[in-house]
Amino acid sequence: MVCNLSNYEIDSSTVNSIKNGAIEILKHIKPDWNEDKLNFKIYTEGISNKLIGIWYENFNDQVLVRIYGEKTELFIDRNAEKNNIKLLHDMKCGPELFAVFKNGLSYSFVPGTPLDAKSVLNEEIWTAVAKHMSELHKIEVKMSEPLLFPKIRTFIDLLPSEFDEGKNRRIAPHGLNKLYFENEVNELEPILTSLGCPIAFCHNDILLSNIIWNREEKSVSFIDFEYAAPNYQAYDIANHFNELPGVDIDLDYDNLFPNIEFQRIWIRKYLSYFKEISLTDITEDEIEKWRKWVCKFTLASHLLWGAWSLLQSCHSTIDFDFTAYSLTRILEYRKRKKMYLEL
Repeated sequence: MVCNLSNYEIDSSTVNSIKNGAIEILKHIKPDWNEDKLNFKIYTEGISNKLIGIWYENFNDQVLVRIYGEKTELFIDRNAEKNNIKLLHDMKCGPELFAVFKNGLSYSFVPGTPLDAKSVLNEEIWTAVAKHMSELHKIEVKMSEPLLFPKIRTFIDLLPSEFDEGKNRRIAPHGLNKLYFENEVNELEPILTSLGCPIAFCHNDILLSNIIWNREEKSVSFIDFEYAAPNYQAYDIANHFNELPGVDIDLDYDNLFPNIEFQRIWIRKYLSYFKEISLTDITEDEIEKWRKWVCKFTLASHLLWGAWSLLQSCHSTIDFDFTAYSLTRILEYRKRKKMYLEL
């Protein structure tokens, strides 16, 4: 049973306040753990929330406590996230939810190692990613409007009409403002929604740090289901491909974004798992159809995270240059737009 601590709020301003808050949560879900013998680890891979792990004797038995980022409640449905975690845990596709509190939640640790730009190219690992994504996409849920364009528009609507002088000096030379995003999504939406791409339950944020590789079991798990919802199936693949270079302000898309050969091999493996047929039964025409869909949806991924990052730059207290990251994503979007839309 999930412990409801809806009135309790963790002060995330310092490491000590995070530790103290996490201990209070732990008292409700692991009351037999000796407070004097607890171990702590602050996880720094994420750029949306703050995360701490606590364990007593066994590292793999640790409890994770996540504190939501500032103002993220404006654009993330936290109730839907909690329901997703429960659903995916019941389907053996995600961690167990232990507790919810006013500005965060606590859940079980997924043993393994987060992927990076090198490990994700290991064939054994990327094959496991394709397989696990196909399993996620086969989960039956009540289908609703695809998340993609409503979510992009939510981010855009929350952007200020004018930015502060310092931020404006950085983005104005690139023509980046609220109107720019509105014009681009208005152009892109009718093109992508008319492709006929199937809709499935998607993670929608399969970046490298959200993929955990279990070496012993030769399998992967996905974590952080903040954006999980029905969406265009090809978008989940496209977004994952966009994340292969990592999350940084200076990303090498030219060398780290999957080349056409890798895209085709990956998609063939994915479709084989999803359709539960042999690799040889996947036709070249079908692979190419999906590859074109994926390339087109990478544009929507860049637009979404470009708008998200610019919004984060206005509110987040996490030490990350969100403005630079937004520019990186939008410049890559512009670079690829004409070529991909002509496919």
